[in-house]
Amino acid sequence: MAAETPSTPAKRIVYLNRRVAFIEPHRINVRPALAAALFPLIGFLFGVGAFVSIILWLDRIPFALALLLLVVAIVTIPLAGIGFVYTVAGTDVVFEREKQSGLWQQGFLGMGVGTVELVPFWKIAQIRIEEVTRERQQGEVQDLAQLEIVLVKQSGKRLRIGDVIVARSMVREGLADVREVAEAIAEMTGKPLIAPTVVRRRKGAASDGDDAAANDEATATDDEEADA
Repeated sequence: MAAETPSTPAKRIVYLNRRVAFIEPHRINVRPALAAALFPLIGFLFGVGAFVSIILWLDRIPFALALLLLVVAIVTIPLAGIGFVYTVAGTDVVFEREKQSGLWQQGFLGMGVGTVELVPFWKIAQIRIEEVTRERQQGEVQDLAQLEIVLVKQSGKRLRIGDVIVARSMVREGLADVREVAEAIAEMTGKPLIAPTVVRRRKGAASDGDDAAANDEATATDDEEADA
């Protein structure tokens, strides 16, 4: 792994699938992307609209409709509000050099209010990048490559950090993104990184040369163990 140079930015941002990784010298923060806040925001506004409608037109709307709007407001406002706050300010995974640990926070229903897993660096065995694409997708026209960053503990337990999903033809770019995040985590934790380093073109069966070229697959292969 290349050492950091003065030209290396103090803070880097890498966009993953529905998450964003903020990489700093002493902290790596993998959190939900702000775009994910759109759905809970719409739900919150819908609940507020239902509540306002009850206040403004209570004497004009049927009782059954008013009751329905009240239920909608009671359910959507708190749940969507919590989800929106978590998406904007919450965190999924944090690695801190000073604390020498990684932290996974609860994300159920958007309520990031508790610790699911606390992993000291000394309990980490390795960091891995793996392709987890479903077999039935491979070789199809809509073939997508899903590359996942996984932390493996000394006990063998595996914890997911983040992933990217790209078209098979762009697997090199996707691999570069997840590798940047995984390398930063491996360097901070001092653990080995197991990652695909060779991307080969594999031809699928075809009846002529043009079809064979059209069915080429970019496949990440040949795992390399790099000591951070």
